[in-house]
Amino acid sequence: MTLVRLVLVVTLAMFAVTAPAQGSPPGDHDVGDEVLGGGGGEGPPPRPPAFIDQLFPPKLVMEHQQELELGEAQIEAIKKAMIDAQQQLVDLQWKLDAKTEAMSKLLSRDKVDETAVVEQLKELSAVEQAVKTLNFILLVRIKNQLDATQQTKLRTFRRERDPHRGPPPPPPPQGMGERRGPWGDS
Repeated sequence: MTLVRLVLVVTLAMFAVTAPAQGSPPGDHDVGDEVLGGGGGEGPPPRPPAFIDQLFPPKLVMEHQQELELGEAQIEAIKKAMIDAQQQLVDLQWKLDAKTEAMSKLLSRDKVDETAVVEQLKELSAVEQAVKTLNFILLVRIKNQLDATQQTKLRTFRRERDPHRGPPPPPPPQGMGERRGPWGDS
């Protein structure tokens, strides 16, 4: 996997993990949605937090580097930030996989040790948080290399690429349709 793909995958994963917190209001979801990662498959996927629009993914910057008139120092600083992040992400991926494997083993038993599972969940969540933090730091470092004009251009490029980007849609009207769980039950 190339550096760009790895950084993009982990960055998108970061937003996917933060998005459920932005989703439906408390009490308006099936029990287990947070753990199972879904809301029954209804509606559009949750949007990332609004502040993410203030940052720029590496791919967008690289795709428009000539139009942005990036200087050599900017390019080198962004490449260094990406390489540093990638090295740390490889270590975190190993930890994440180990914690996930351990959780699977705990949950595969006929009788699950709740205390052990909760402790493993805390460890797994800590690694996931480290991945999110690392990716967020990368995005901040990229932004800090760009001047105001370059940032304005990137916002324009992003809008051109995704013209539907904007505020999240309003919630559906109450009582519209039947809510179904992840297994098709109500």
